Amino acid sequence: MNLRHWLPALCGMACLGCGVGLIGIYGFFVEPLAQTFGVGVAAINTGPVALLLVPAFVAPLVGRLVDRVSIRRLMLAGVTCAMLSLCVSSIAPTLWVAALGFLGFAVGLTLYGPVVVNGLLVKTYPGREARALAVAAMGISLASMLLPPLVGVLLAWLQWRLALALLALGLMVGLWLLVLAGIPAHTASAQGNARGALETGLYRRPAFWLIGLCVALGLNVSLVLGICYPPHFVNQGYSVAQAGWLMSAAGLAGMTGKGIVAWLGDAGRHYARWIAAGLLLLQVAGIYLLLAADGVPQLLPAMCLIGFGAGGFIPMHPYLNSRYFDAANIGQVNGAQMPLFLPFGLVGAPLAGYAYDQLGNYQLVFQCLGVALLVSAALALALPASRN
Repeated sequence: MNLRHWLPALCGMACLGCGVGLIGIYGFFVEPLAQTFGVGVAAINTGPVALLLVPAFVAPLVGRLVDRVSIRRLMLAGVTCAMLSLCVSSIAPTLWVAALGFLGFAVGLTLYGPVVVNGLLVKTYPGREARALAVAAMGISLASMLLPPLVGVLLAWLQWRLALALLALGLMVGLWLLVLAGIPAHTASAQGNARGALETGLYRRPAFWLIGLCVALGLNVSLVLGICYPPHFVNQGYSVAQAGWLMSAAGLAGMTGKGIVAWLGDAGRHYARWIAAGLLLLQVAGIYLLLAADGVPQLLPAMCLIGFGAGGFIPMHPYLNSRYFDAANIGQVNGAQMPLFLPFGLVGAPLAGYAYDQLGNYQLVFQCLGVALLVSAALALALPASRN
């Protein structure tokens, strides 16, 4: 593999890992935040809603910018906004200030997150987009392997405020250096007539709605699972450090899932909908195995199944779109579908927190998430045959 040729994909890997990958550690801060500000878990669990609410309104605009302006500048602005906002949350005297900081993080993440990175890769690697998207998405698996144990250790040694500030500042410096080194200053943009073609027929195509709803359900389930894991494992009698290692095992399996997508995706592009449905059904099997697990030896296979399916599904959004829409407009298509994530995101995490407050566990939540994944798989299978 030519390292220089794949440098944008590797940089995208780092950006997704240190952006979307940070969602996986949110659960570690739920209990400390609830205790610090004197509120219930349900209130803290509304935080990730910002990660869907903000992109629902901002991503369509960002998607258009991806097709027209320097992606490097977008990403640098996003990294700065996101990490400084986390620093604000770390010193917040009230919950409202912390929430505003997290809102700023969501805005920054939109500028260097999946819509921007995936748009860059589909344009940069035509015909090899599945491999490039899977390579970049591996950053999320690496983050889920490395960050939970790191955060578990930091929280064991430091207060949550200092741990969050150190993490944010370190990531800001590292990402700035990587973006400057790995993202070209100028990227291809859409041609003038492409915009008109997109706007006249986009919303009338069934594939737009089926892909958007399928991915919205599948990725929202992963978001809620990531929040539920730490409290669930602690509630089952495991330590915070053990919870981190179990999540790390899921991250390792997710890396394998992305590797399989990178290997099969470009060759099996005509079977994209079947690949997506299979990955979703693997997660269903893992969730119900998790509910029946008794001890670490049974938990590990469950976490690996969930991690493999969830990890492989992460690049499915731009990959499925690349099978049905022109690459020149991929940023606009990805961005236009983001509002479809909003309804599920608004209810998922808060309802999970409410169920935990009422029942004292996440058993019912996991069962409902399994059903949601079954619906997502059905939407994937309802897609028409992809174009050449």
